[in-house]
Amino acid sequence: MNLHLCPHLHPAPQKITPTGQTVPTSALMLVDPRIDPDEVAHPQGYTLTIGSSGVTLVGHDDAGLFYGRQTLDQLRAAYPKNVPSLSIEDWPDLITRGYMLDCSRDRLPTLATVLQLVDKLARLKINQFQLYTEHTVAYVGHEAAWRDASPFTFDELATIQAHCNERFIDLVPCQNVFGHMERWLKKSEYVHLAECPDGYDTPWGFRSPDPCSLSPAVSESFELSADLIDQLAEKSNSTLFNIGCDETLDLGQGKSKALCDEKGKATVYLDYLQKLCGRVESHGKTPIFFGDVILNHPELIERIPKNAVLVNWNYESTKSFMEESKQFQKAGVRFYVCPGTSSWCTLTGRGQNTIGNLRDGAEAAVACGAEGYLITEWGDHGNWQPSAIQWLGLTYGAGVAWSLNTNRNIDTLPDAISRIAADETTGELGAILWQLSNAYESSDVRFSNATWWFRFLHSPENELNEDPLQKVSVEAAQSALTALKNVLDTLARYAPATPEAQLLKREMTWSAQMARWACLRAAERLAGASLTVTPCGDGQFHASAEAFNDLLTEFQALWLLRSRPGGLTDSIEKLTKVLRVADASTHDKVGSWGG
Repeated sequence: MNLHLCPHLHPAPQKITPTGQTVPTSALMLVDPRIDPDEVAHPQGYTLTIGSSGVTLVGHDDAGLFYGRQTLDQLRAAYPKNVPSLSIEDWPDLITRGYMLDCSRDRLPTLATVLQLVDKLARLKINQFQLYTEHTVAYVGHEAAWRDASPFTFDELATIQAHCNERFIDLVPCQNVFGHMERWLKKSEYVHLAECPDGYDTPWGFRSPDPCSLSPAVSESFELSADLIDQLAEKSNSTLFNIGCDETLDLGQGKSKALCDEKGKATVYLDYLQKLCGRVESHGKTPIFFGDVILNHPELIERIPKNAVLVNWNYESTKSFMEESKQFQKAGVRFYVCPGTSSWCTLTGRGQNTIGNLRDGAEAAVACGAEGYLITEWGDHGNWQPSAIQWLGLTYGAGVAWSLNTNRNIDTLPDAISRIAADETTGELGAILWQLSNAYESSDVRFSNATWWFRFLHSPENELNEDPLQKVSVEAAQSALTALKNVLDTLARYAPATPEAQLLKREMTWSAQMARWACLRAAERLAGASLTVTPCGDGQFHASAEAFNDLLTEFQALWLLRSRPGGLTDSIEKLTKVLRVADASTHDKVGSWGG
């Protein structure tokens, strides 16, 4: 086996056997592709043989034939003149390999963006796609919830579903129907369903002024949940349905307090979860739900509905999935492992954390018999990261979900990113993305689920009154500025070969520039004076409101190239907080500069 024979294949196959010869690419004719589960034992598996007599392809099933064709297409693209003569035996380690895209925290992709993404997911051999929604589906009778969100219509979802079906991707409906209902419950039409209409005490020590969860003590809460499930399930041909049910942070603090005091909060949660699962099952579908509440009450594990699938999420490489996965396996719980791209709350990504988190998740999933592996891309606190930042985690995660052993190393990852994300034949774009995503490694300053420069931008008026600069030194800020300048210098030299690569370069440039602005602004506060940094071009760079406004203009332009206008105003409102607070250096209100 020589997996370096075809380094451009991603995900790398389980086994490649070379013959030492080559075949003209123009002669690659597929001869009588067929299905034979006896010859190819693994579901979704295939064998692909390239020789002087042509190309033979045998699949275990239709999906296997499709994945074999994807591999053949990659070989044709990678070797435009002569393809190595070889035999590939390939199958997935994990039957379900999914990607979840947050479509509720401000940023909602256009239909064209989603369809383009689906095409790339197919190339990565991803076979499940979830559009995470809260208030961003145009449910009949609930216009008040989605009116300003530029929501998905049911016709659009049908188009996406058909596009997915043709590529052996299961579009799983995903609608949170318990927690994370803030956007609904802040509306006068729905506030009476809230557990805590006037806010609640969070686990992080501050009081949220907004409601969070539907109250299980109000009968109309289930009626709303059931209506959303009914409308979405009836339009879906998936056999699965994700009901969310994570982070019910206010449960027991308001209308259900007496019920929780009587039965216990864990039991109240489980009773409502079981009702929701029953509604999903009435449509002939298997319910999926996030498992964080269950993990806080391990006594509930034995009582999880037997047909339901628990999604165990964790986004930090410092915590392993293994022990909890062993616990689920022992209890006979159906579960997914759910790592993330680590792109949200960063601007630039967290490359080392991304790789560690995704690899650990795949190791636990394979070792403990998980039913699936779900890569997540969230958009907390404004969804400021552009599309480019997701590709490191999505590409690597798809690889280790397909074949852990042949894709765990990152040697060929830059090349794979460039080919999948931008149809480029060199790994230059992927290498720059890796450099950008590791700029946070310039110091040992760490925040959970974030880079320190994101926390600095997010910190004005935040709930904890947290000042991230208590952990940051002038030296750390200067190191970050140097790392980001190096990225920007590399980007300036990079000449994209495709229109998509050009857009990805533009997105990465904005991310690095926005992070640089934050780092210099932080350095100013720490030093107590206005500073300048060595520019990536002519002139000097200041962390001024004028520079910020230029970045804000580009942010809006980039947003509208891939995303809908609904949510943009909310995202900008969060981003411009830093321009509306008193500054600790030589300036008064930054907003007085015209920001």
